[in-house]
Amino acid sequence: MDYSQISSNDVDGFRANLNLAPQVTDSIYIPHVMADLSYSEEGKLFNMDEVGESDPVDVDTIVPDSPEGLVDQTRRVGTLKGFHDGKFIESIQKVHQLADPTNLVMEAMMAGKWRKHDSKIRESFFADVRTGEAGDGPAASLPSSQVIGVQNRKFLHQDEDAAASGDLPLTIGKLLYARSLLRKSNIKGGQLKIAVDSDDVSYLLSRTPTTSKYYANLARLEQGELDTFLGFQFLYDENLPNKTGDATTRLLPAWIDRAMVFKARAIHNATITPRADKSMRPYAYYESEHGAARRYDKGVVKIEAKKPS
Repeated sequence: MDYSQISSNDVDGFRANLNLAPQVTDSIYIPHVMADLSYSEEGKLFNMDEVGESDPVDVDTIVPDSPEGLVDQTRRVGTLKGFHDGKFIESIQKVHQLADPTNLVMEAMMAGKWRKHDSKIRESFFADVRTGEAGDGPAASLPSSQVIGVQNRKFLHQDEDAAASGDLPLTIGKLLYARSLLRKSNIKGGQLKIAVDSDDVSYLLSRTPTTSKYYANLARLEQGELDTFLGFQFLYDENLPNKTGDATTRLLPAWIDRAMVFKARAIHNATITPRADKSMRPYAYYESEHGAARRYDKGVVKIEAKKPS
């Protein structure tokens, strides 16, 4: 078979499909963070610079001294990590079909790329963040004040059927607490998001009386008729991490979309070439880099939730 028939149109179609905009993919997180899928700066790091507050002072004399000082500036640094994928294509006819985004090989490679991006964002919600001019400063951990413990009952709602003590799954009280923490962050212009497992919403519904004002919206949330509750947009992620050393407790991220930053870029543009070491069989390949980091600690909350049994 003549594999020299691989054309620039085949390669262009493969490349275009692999980089479809996030709103037409199955990515869980990319549409809900500050994402740049065409990051173009050089180097393996990306910076997140912030300028601190400047507070005026009262004038108490006729000829006051001029206020002095500098506005604090801080830098957080994210790291780009490479990943790649490659697959042999059985025939030149199937090479041509890669120009169709519904082609099964094309769908599989795109899905793998978005899962990889989601994994990077998922692990970055609670990870330490590098600081300093070149990322060589002390690591910034998520403060304990941003963690809602598995036994937390601070805002447990009167309508909830919850035990008086012990570990709790996701509750309305924990959602109210997370909403309160995020609203106090003073991060302007962002939207509240939360990632949950399907069981978490089922538990909420099962422990909320039908007479509660929350019941109808929880039922619609579970049935997929709406995706918001208590101001949060709910995202379903069936691969949320467990608490370290505790396989019975799941960690749910709640965040303001502007608090998380994601960068990605192509290293080797997607291409299709005959492989001389494999009898000239056509080979589809790409290599990319990506990185994610928490820009604002006060814009992320870790909710510990017991897995419903």
